Amino acid sequence: MKPERARVLSEGLVAGLLGYVVIALFFGSLHLLTGQSLFQSAAALGEGLVSHDASIVGGVAAGSVIAFNGVHMLAFVLFGVIAAWLVSRAERNPGFFIVMLFLGLAGFFYSLSGFLGFRIDRPLAPSWIAVAVANLIAGLFMAGYLFRAHPGLWAVIRTSTDSEIEHPFPAAGTGPRLR
Repeated sequence: MKPERARVLSEGLVAGLLGYVVIALFFGSLHLLTGQSLFQSAAALGEGLVSHDASIVGGVAAGSVIAFNGVHMLAFVLFGVIAAWLVSRAERNPGFFIVMLFLGLAGFFYSLSGFLGFRIDRPLAPSWIAVAVANLIAGLFMAGYLFRAHPGLWAVIRTSTDSEIEHPFPAAGTGPRLR
């Protein structure tokens, strides 16, 4: 395997697992603070993935929790690899990275949820606001890790957005006039 590909895969795995853990801790803490089961959201969202003959552990269906967490972890690892690939490309072309990372995180999980038939408007499922906040926090942690793994990326982004540096596409009316 090429070194660049191995780096993208390893960084993506770490970033994805970091995002997954942040989401799990966020909702676990939220449920504990509100007096619900630690796995309430995972059980509610995972019930469509398993048969209804699943065993009940701690007030929730264990199969639903395991199935949802498996799908959720795989989705985060996939998104982590995509984000790591974007970061590797952003060192050469930083313009699209920041917007794509945050829009991509939200869009990816809402699309995946719809594709798998999850609905976030059920009484036991988390609200869309909690999902958005949790994804934003996870995205910040993932981006923080990836920026730490690529220390020169900030300089590239600053250089590309610095208004005092000449860009290849000057603003209208500032370039040479063609007759």
